[in-house]
Amino acid sequence: MSSLGPRPSRASAAESSKPRPDYDGLIVDLDGVVWLGGEPIEGAVEAIAALRAHGVRLLFLTNDPSSSRAEQAARLTAIGVPAGAADVMTSAAATARFLAGRAELSGCPAFVIGSPSFQRELAHAGFELVPAAAARTARVVVVGGHEGFDFAELRAATRALANGAQLYAAGRDRVVPTADGPEPATGAILAAVETAAGITATVVGKPEPFMFELAREALPECKRVAVVGDNLASDIAGAKRSGLDAILVLTGTSTEADLCRADYAPDLVLASLAELATRFDPKREKAGA
Repeated sequence: MSSLGPRPSRASAAESSKPRPDYDGLIVDLDGVVWLGGEPIEGAVEAIAALRAHGVRLLFLTNDPSSSRAEQAARLTAIGVPAGAADVMTSAAATARFLAGRAELSGCPAFVIGSPSFQRELAHAGFELVPAAAARTARVVVVGGHEGFDFAELRAATRALANGAQLYAAGRDRVVPTADGPEPATGAILAAVETAAGITATVVGKPEPFMFELAREALPECKRVAVVGDNLASDIAGAKRSGLDAILVLTGTSTEADLCRADYAPDLVLASLAELATRFDPKREKAGA
């Protein structure tokens, strides 16, 4: 499988003066960090192996709700990154868990805009999925990005919401980076639903803290954890809002030029995950003790 090279970047004086990272756990975004459109970014597979060899525990965190944790793990394994479902947290799984935790919604009818995997997550969480024709009976509308979104889904969601349903979404990312350029993501679909219904959704995925809290809970043995992502608005903002360190890599959505406009500044800016691996030495402090 071919690899995609990182976007060139200039290392700033401020960045080079920062101490080397010393984390025993990393929450790593997938799109724009590990791969672009499923194609591994240059050096990412080797970087993950090096980090694991240092004893760093990795959890992969993605705002892509179209695939299950097991499916994402299988894709990682296929590019040379051994992973199981427990190594991945998706916005689909986080959304299902969030909604299942709301007692007043337990088992209620739900109209779900999303892929079959996204729908299965909600069904497994106990929700009664209703078709578009019966959307008026839904008590919740849940939105996740998928390639099959159409006017019929938009119309059904609009009518369900007009009838009093609550609106939830797996994320607000407008686009996702791919090898051929950006593609519309959950946020683009959600914008259509919110515009048609005239209401604002409760969002569960990044940058909301709930998803980062789930990811942090999956690394209970780790003392120092950072988030590695390519998107200032979702990865970096979400990490900082959740009290976690944030490392921006410039292989996906955000660029160095975006830093001056960001609401939250990353703790470290690097060209790629590969550069992080070369600078990473979790045993440095112990060796110097």
